[in-house]
Amino acid sequence: MVVNRVDGRSTVGDGRPGNAIVPFNVLETRNRDLFGAFAYLFRGDSLALLRTALRNWIHDENVFFAPSGECAIAQVLSLLPQKEVVMPAWICHQVKTAVRVAGKRIVFVDLARNSINATSAEYEEAAKPGRILLIAHLFGVPTDVERICELAKQRDCLTIEDAVPAIGGRQNGRLLGTFADFGVFSFEQSKRIPAFRGGFIVANNTDHFDVAKLERHRVTPTKQTMPYLPLAKALLQNFATNPLVYRQLTRRVFPLRPRLRELLKRGRSPEGQQAPGILNQQERPADDAPLKAPLTPFYTKEIHPYQAQLALRMIERMEKIGERISDLAEEYETCFKETGIATFLPAGASKSGLMRFPIAFPGRKRAEILKHMSEKGMHLKVLWSEEEDCEGLPNCLWAARNLILLPLYTALSPGSARRIAAALVEIEQELQGN
Repeated sequence: MVVNRVDGRSTVGDGRPGNAIVPFNVLETRNRDLFGAFAYLFRGDSLALLRTALRNWIHDENVFFAPSGECAIAQVLSLLPQKEVVMPAWICHQVKTAVRVAGKRIVFVDLARNSINATSAEYEEAAKPGRILLIAHLFGVPTDVERICELAKQRDCLTIEDAVPAIGGRQNGRLLGTFADFGVFSFEQSKRIPAFRGGFIVANNTDHFDVAKLERHRVTPTKQTMPYLPLAKALLQNFATNPLVYRQLTRRVFPLRPRLRELLKRGRSPEGQQAPGILNQQERPADDAPLKAPLTPFYTKEIHPYQAQLALRMIERMEKIGERISDLAEEYETCFKETGIATFLPAGASKSGLMRFPIAFPGRKRAEILKHMSEKGMHLKVLWSEEEDCEGLPNCLWAARNLILLPLYTALSPGSARRIAAALVEIEQELQGN
């Protein structure tokens, strides 16, 4: 196996076809980061250091911590008097949960055609005075946030920018999350700065309320504890996604995952039985009904100094991470040119904040594509069916049924990205011949 070094870490190399068999996600926090973050024991106020680093990076003084990106949305909304929030119907269910926890009514809009985002055109009709426009950059793909914010000003609307999946992304040189009245970011495990959980809010507009309230306002009681269990899970994930371990062991136990989930559910405490933001169907309230904050760490646990040190280590190398992600996305784009595989990056859009690389096979059943890739030993992901909210919104429904996500992380080699893309192009050509 050929091993390359990127940003001080090994990556799967280009030596053989099997190198395309890679994990869907590998943490950006490697073991040296996980152990190095214990430096919080010997340094000053780690949370203050993190706040300073974020202010310098964002170029904004008004930075406030939250238990998670989801909770951050709920915190901001619960302090605003407006009653209605306009947002795309196809979006992470945790965002919808946050809006309902804040007691707001959701007004859904469609995605743009041949896009995975709602653009200013989709917000146009729903942007009525006194509403809040929640702007999303799904999977880190930038939407036309500047035009949406201008529309909001013309219509006397407020804006919240969900930059959770787009951290590090830019538009016209400016960081995503800094355009709207409020920007929301996350340190959740699957994101680009994985400090287990936690998030922060950037208040770009201080005219609507005393933003200092964001420092102390919470939608449910919270406490601060050392994240021992998430740390153990991160160490296990780093072991399981080691290239050799993944190929020889991890991917072979995928068929057992449903059974393992059932076993893990048994014996959990009531607090741990519910994934963040998810309700059992029989417990789901009416769309207009307020929702109690889920009693999960994503709402109840404050950022710990250990997590602050972990986030600090990642922020120091965000520029290099963004460059690497841009290069990998470029590999995918190049491979899919002149094929029938649809990609969704607007021309000239920043690629540095991408969390995943979204594609689709128009006219083909997604399950068929995933089956062919699985037979080649490559397991791709789909997210958020959310079809019940997409009725009458054809582009949302199409995305829910067709989108496929490709891996993007700095440990992925360009050669592996090319091989994943080549396998997909081969499948497309085989299907065309049938």
